[in-house]
Amino acid sequence: MPGRRKFLKSAAVSGLAAGSMAIDSNPVQAQTMKIDSRKPFKRTSRYRDELVTIGLVCGSRNSGHVNIWGETWNPEENYIRTTGMNCRYVWCLKDEDKQYFRKRWGFEPVKNPEDMIGKVDGVFLTDFYTVPLNHLMAKPFLEAGVPTFVNRPCSTSIKKARLLTQTADQYKTPLMCGSTWEYTESCGDVRTSLKSVDEIKGYVAHNSMSDFYTHGVHGIYYVYSCLKDEIRRGRGPVTAASYMTPDWKNCNGVVTFEHEGTKGPYYGSLHEPCGANGNAYIKIFCNRPFDVEGKIPASPGYFRYNTWNAMQLVIQEMFETKKSPEDSFDILEKTAMFLMAFKSVLEKNGAPVRREEIEDWELMPPRKSDFENAHTTQELKQIARVFSGDYDEP
Repeated sequence: MPGRRKFLKSAAVSGLAAGSMAIDSNPVQAQTMKIDSRKPFKRTSRYRDELVTIGLVCGSRNSGHVNIWGETWNPEENYIRTTGMNCRYVWCLKDEDKQYFRKRWGFEPVKNPEDMIGKVDGVFLTDFYTVPLNHLMAKPFLEAGVPTFVNRPCSTSIKKARLLTQTADQYKTPLMCGSTWEYTESCGDVRTSLKSVDEIKGYVAHNSMSDFYTHGVHGIYYVYSCLKDEIRRGRGPVTAASYMTPDWKNCNGVVTFEHEGTKGPYYGSLHEPCGANGNAYIKIFCNRPFDVEGKIPASPGYFRYNTWNAMQLVIQEMFETKKSPEDSFDILEKTAMFLMAFKSVLEKNGAPVRREEIEDWELMPPRKSDFENAHTTQELKQIARVFSGDYDEP
């Protein structure tokens, strides 16, 4: 067993088990073959350990989830492999960060982001601190047809989010922006149950959070995932949001959403506490005698495998099939819900903000005054230039 583990680790780091490339007896040839990211991934045999080859695009080593996801993509000997993805390449701004990724996870740094194109089946944009630049950082990959995952929250403005989704739509490239909570069994159970009810009358939900920017958004994506089939059917598009809290950088607080129901508006509340009995919860009130309930427990057994890893497998499926589990409508709805709530607490003291009020509004970027590892404005400008764009802080 030790010998096999050593072999598998070596194969993952060196990229011998590469994405859509046919693996033959010549590993040098396999590494130089070009990957067509628009073609579905196909293993040469069900008995081969061929992994989906991915790339990472981020600003720095402090990019959010990399130090968790690294063990999922390129596991060490004491970690079990839980996905069929192997991260081969990385681009970030600073050389010291590139070397950190090389040493820590075996990611191969590239000089230019575009150098990954033709070598990967999909890319991850995981840097929370570059949220204002996601539309720029994803652009070269979307234009080249490389399936792209963008970490939450999607963007700091609805206009930038539209640029992101329009690029994906124009080039017919799979795009996904998600939260782990969206792909739990809880959401699927709720959506299935709602198909049998005649009317939604309201809901109450909670989400365990730290600050609203990084983890309060989980609750918004959870609520949307539970309601998205109904929203697409016209039973509940969100028209306004308010967020009451003494400090968005800490829990507690409550977000209220106004939905356009079939018989007038209905309302939902999302509580953002710490240490509640569960990671997330929702109860949807429907016509008598129905109601619908869902919960993500605080300790759902093997959390990494049963809850957290679920989204990783959904992303892998997108990279393999070239089909996203969501479309531009979903991404823009989640973004609008997040931005309306944030504008409410920042500028209106918790009063409701309607959708039209965020059309020309932009959320401030993550700042060093709030997040120790945030990029400076100058660093954001540097990153924007690498991707042939500009950045002006709102």
